[in-house]
Amino acid sequence: MSTKFFFILKGDIIENGDSSLQVVSLRNPATKSESKYLLQKDAGDAARGTSVYEVNCFNEPHRSWFINETVCSNGKIFLPTPIDPLFLLLPYLEQHCTERAVPLEQVLIDDEFPRVAELAEALKPSRISLLADEKRAGNIVAYRYNESKALSWLVSKCHRLSVVVSKQDGSAARSKNFIKEEKENEVDGDETAALQTAFGLVSDYLSLEMGKKLANSLGFPEDDNVSKKRKSIADLESVQVKRIKKEEIHETTPIKLQAPEKKVSAKAKALAKAASGSKSISSFFKK
Repeated sequence: MSTKFFFILKGDIIENGDSSLQVVSLRNPATKSESKYLLQKDAGDAARGTSVYEVNCFNEPHRSWFINETVCSNGKIFLPTPIDPLFLLLPYLEQHCTERAVPLEQVLIDDEFPRVAELAEALKPSRISLLADEKRAGNIVAYRYNESKALSWLVSKCHRLSVVVSKQDGSAARSKNFIKEEKENEVDGDETAALQTAFGLVSDYLSLEMGKKLANSLGFPEDDNVSKKRKSIADLESVQVKRIKKEEIHETTPIKLQAPEKKVSAKAKALAKAASGSKSISSFFKK
């Protein structure tokens, strides 16, 4: 019996009858661990290429779905949202193209995640040039990673995103993780807060080292907020993965809590001091 999954998709994703949808496992650009992505390949329009979506999963215990006349015991909700494929390409450019120019098909090689090669259909040369220098030799096109270009692209993305963030109403649109004390009714403070929020969103798709470089490029003071946040995310993911694996094999491990240290009262201390050096009552009954 096949397992069913409940997806919430926008109409334009499924309205195109010529497109195919495939869920694939790819390497997360920030954590380097496995993440799920949705590839939409348009067979009717080759120029449109492939669209990439990250699959967000919302899960609560004891949830099921009623689908027509059947019950789906898997109560998870999967919500695909668009992702810029350049974020997925960036770690591979850093790994393979720092010292020399390499063709794209040789860049997108990963023994652990072979489906990464399919990202080539979602990457246009004009967009790859935002991260790398293009080298041509006849029909061969190769790319060499350019960190300055990559940081300029990321800075521009943060500024564009901050404009959207600043238009959001309410304090909920601002990330408390990146905003420190801010003077009321100060325009510059609002713009800085929006940019910090945008940086927080973008850095979720970057390695820790690249996130630090982006923070410096944006003119943010160096602190440990980003490092602590990313470490906590990695630790949380590790715990969740271990928990899922244990649930799959029906293992449970009891948690042993350390016993609280007992406090000794002044009266007990005085009695102990008075009793020191005295014999126990049982010693009088020995031969």
